Amino acid sequence: MTSFVNANHPTFHPGVKRAEVLFDIVNGKSKRGGSRHVIAFLLVAAVSSALVFAEALVTSWDETSLLAAWAVLCAALFAGAALYADVMVGGLKRIGALLGAAAESRAAARADALFLATAERDPRIMQELRAAIERSKVEAEATEVVPAPVRKSKLTALHETPSLYVALARVQSGHFH
Repeated sequence: MTSFVNANHPTFHPGVKRAEVLFDIVNGKSKRGGSRHVIAFLLVAAVSSALVFAEALVTSWDETSLLAAWAVLCAALFAGAALYADVMVGGLKRIGALLGAAAESRAAARADALFLATAERDPRIMQELRAAIERSKVEAEATEVVPAPVRKSKLTALHETPSLYVALARVQSGHFH
């Protein structure tokens, strides 16, 4: 008796493979990471379905039961905030750094405006400023050296050019670079 074997069929089930990938992502074994995103998505889905269920359930409750439901909801929100505290702190630090950089930029602009207003009234300051600009141009032409690339953060890239106040302080102290 003859039997035929067809080897073109896969040895695994595609649904099982997708489930294994999902379990790896949830357990944090994925190469891409992102398990927090999956957990957050599942949390949002659970909360939204719970809210739909709660709305249907709450329409017939009295005030005492509503107060108890609000207490349970607040406890769940505090537990969720405690679970994602490190993510929220990281986000708040980034926002604080951006706000600090914006405040420094505004302070530098105010100092520049004050310095220019003073320079327009005092010809000695204007003369020193023009001399500093000319010296920096001469130095730039004399030293045609290409600097090595320096890795800078986004915050230091904003303050690459010194303000007029810093430039004048450098001129007065003898540091012209």
